[in-house]
Amino acid sequence: MRIVIALGGNALLPKGGEGTANAQLEAAKKAIAKLEHILKANEVVLTHGNGPQVGSLLIQQQGTKEVAPMPLDVLDAMTQGQIGYFIASAISMTGLHSATLITRVVVDPHDAAFKNPSKPIGPFYEQPVRPGMKMDAGRGYRLFVASPEPMKIREHDAISALLERDFVVIAVGGGGIPIKKSGEGLEAVIDKDRATSLLANQINADMLVFVTSVDEVYLDFGKKTQKPIRHMAVAEAKKHITANHFAEGSMKPKIESVVRFLENGGKKAVICSISNIEAALEGKAGTIVIT
Repeated sequence: MRIVIALGGNALLPKGGEGTANAQLEAAKKAIAKLEHILKANEVVLTHGNGPQVGSLLIQQQGTKEVAPMPLDVLDAMTQGQIGYFIASAISMTGLHSATLITRVVVDPHDAAFKNPSKPIGPFYEQPVRPGMKMDAGRGYRLFVASPEPMKIREHDAISALLERDFVVIAVGGGGIPIKKSGEGLEAVIDKDRATSLLANQINADMLVFVTSVDEVYLDFGKKTQKPIRHMAVAEAKKHITANHFAEGSMKPKIESVVRFLENGGKKAVICSISNIEAALEGKAGTIVIT
């Protein structure tokens, strides 16, 4: 089976963690240990976010004038390599072969997102400390940057070729590097969930999996009335989106991305945590979404 698995930030850099190279490597090892049987039995692409890392890198370069600052698309590329290296190192310990692919994603340079930055990156602050910072869902102030809609994964054919040669592929890191059709980079951070869904369709994946911080999707999450959803059809998912049951910047983009995947030919999608992913892929845990 061909599966695309999106690893959420908590799986690779737990909130409140040190963020050191060793801490991120250890987190990657723990995640891959949970995925080992899945990786050995299927063709798998692993995608991942980069919000904390790219934000921290931006802060690092803003903290000195001794080196030339890099634009955000270059920072996207740097974090793809960085996080991909940690994941690839962890996969090596399983005896499997992996390839980390620097992945570019075509976006529209006239996308309205460039005029309305909506993607939070970097650490949380109690007060805004630099221009461009806004409150992020009541959790603290973060830097917000543009997040255009992904249109095409430029390296999708290379990803398919590597899967056919039995590589575990690490790709579309941080949502990919935003570029124009001409290949010129654009300063933004693409939503990882939307880019992952697009990739899954482009490589004809059988299943799309979002690994997040909760075991399954909930209605009224965080309230006394919260209720888990074990199974959901696309039509039901759309109704819940319209009724604003899912939080912006959290579960909503995952549900929207699942709907897109299934409406464009995908067969099955799963939302779960890293701890219950094996059971979820067997239909015994998590939230299962079908057409």
